[in-house]
Amino acid sequence: MRKNLLIAILGLASFSLFAQHETIFNRARVVGGFGAPITEIGLGNKLNTSIGGGGGLVINSFFIGGYGLASVDFDQLIESDDVEILDIGHGGFWLGATFKPHKIIHAYASGRIGWGAVNIELKDTGQTFSDLDKIFVMTPEIGLELNLTRWFRVAGTIGYRYVSGTNEARGYKDDDFSEAIAGITLRFGWFGWRRN
Repeated sequence: MRKNLLIAILGLASFSLFAQHETIFNRARVVGGFGAPITEIGLGNKLNTSIGGGGGLVINSFFIGGYGLASVDFDQLIESDDVEILDIGHGGFWLGATFKPHKIIHAYASGRIGWGAVNIELKDTGQTFSDLDKIFVMTPEIGLELNLTRWFRVAGTIGYRYVSGTNEARGYKDDDFSEAIAGITLRFGWFGWRRN
């Protein structure tokens, strides 16, 4: 009987020791969520604005979610009279973090990693041709975020849109779409009450 009791006590003690081990995510907790319209403006090669949106879960000072963006269009790249439309769209994962998010103005950083396509539409003697060129897009950005209310934040950022996978045989290349950008993100949602 004593032997069984001793084994049970040792088992419970070892269980409690295992329960106290720390892990990477042991203090991580979901404190809110948000939805956000996103605007990107090309800074160097006069590319038109890209607009879209995204959303995510707020986990302490970090967030994880998804996004989608599409250009208004990239007419400046058109060198042929046969091309009527040339634009880009992409979507994927959106990760970010804020430093001291309880402060009125605080540091903000995010990265978007996604896949999409460059869309070309040609018009030739009444016939329309459409072709999609699949691409990979990565956009890191950093800036400042302003807390306007507890449920509304505005982030102004600078970053770089990196595009890979375009087909140069179609008359454009990755560098035509890869560019320094300025961004505005309006985040609406719940960001938690606690200071991190």
